[in-house]
Amino acid sequence: MSREQADGQSTEPFAVRGKKFREVAESMLDAERPRLKQKTIDAYEAAFRAHVYPAFGNRQINTITSADLDAFNAAMRAKPKANGQPRSETSVLGAYKAVARVLTYAYKHRLIAFNPCVAVARPKADTQEARFLSVEEVMRISDELADQPPYDLLVRFAAFTGLRIGEVAALRIRDIDLRAGEVQVRLNKTHTSQGYQTGTPKSRAGKRDVPILDETLFRDLHEHVRSLPHRADLEASLWPGKVPGHNVLSYDRDFDPKGFYRYTFKPACDRAGLSGLHFHELRHTFATLALESRALTMYELSVAMGHESEAVTNKVYAHLRKRDHSAHRAAFSAHIAASTTTPAPVVAIGG
Repeated sequence: MSREQADGQSTEPFAVRGKKFREVAESMLDAERPRLKQKTIDAYEAAFRAHVYPAFGNRQINTITSADLDAFNAAMRAKPKANGQPRSETSVLGAYKAVARVLTYAYKHRLIAFNPCVAVARPKADTQEARFLSVEEVMRISDELADQPPYDLLVRFAAFTGLRIGEVAALRIRDIDLRAGEVQVRLNKTHTSQGYQTGTPKSRAGKRDVPILDETLFRDLHEHVRSLPHRADLEASLWPGKVPGHNVLSYDRDFDPKGFYRYTFKPACDRAGLSGLHFHELRHTFATLALESRALTMYELSVAMGHESEAVTNKVYAHLRKRDHSAHRAAFSAHIAASTTTPAPVVAIGG
């Protein structure tokens, strides 16, 4: 029988017919779009447009080799960012992951005979020591927002619970369980090409209950919830939005996390003498305080932070773990003391 079936469909794999990388990438996105969050789709599409398609878009996918991928990564490292600054290894990894996802899809669907990613040294994300604030620095930022309540409370809330900005933005009245003394993280708000979208957290571990450890924060949250104009509506937002063009807050406006960071949080940090601070560093602050105070174990902290495993938390915050070697020192010293004070037995030689 020829390669053409009776119905006219070829049994020949796409790889033989020279499917182009761009075509396979678009097929991959169409197939996985229902399972991916819009923010993830946006990231892939941006990487394709800016970096991947110029390199591989018109190439036949079965001609791309491991050497080509190594050269792509090297070119990415040498390519400065739009602002002229050197490109981070995390940025290189992001572009490479977009290429690798397409090639993995192609291999799974028998469009290529071999996945060249197998022989490539995958770029590693940059690891930087987490920056964190002292309690006094947190209070300085909060004080700078005292004339815009409850944004002063929001800063303390983020620093003393460790929630991500999208998780803070998505909080509803029902998510503050004052009886249990915890915040129930169930939603996450992200900015995408389609505007803001509210969905589930970024991973299964992101859906969690976070204890409210600070007594003052607990009391202030209680008062805040009681004072909300829509407190009878459990689905109402916990935080107000800002009226466009005015420095007025309203619970009838959606909270805009990007606008808050750019126009409220950063200026407050500048005034507090903490320029360049990222909101995410409030999250690091919570982890630091929880470990320094021994309020949480490393495992409990990993759960509160919404990490997939304790290993992830330990990798970032292990240097903050307080170590107490007194018991080990006592046992070891006792053994040394016993060995040096007890004379060794004398063995007689001869008759």
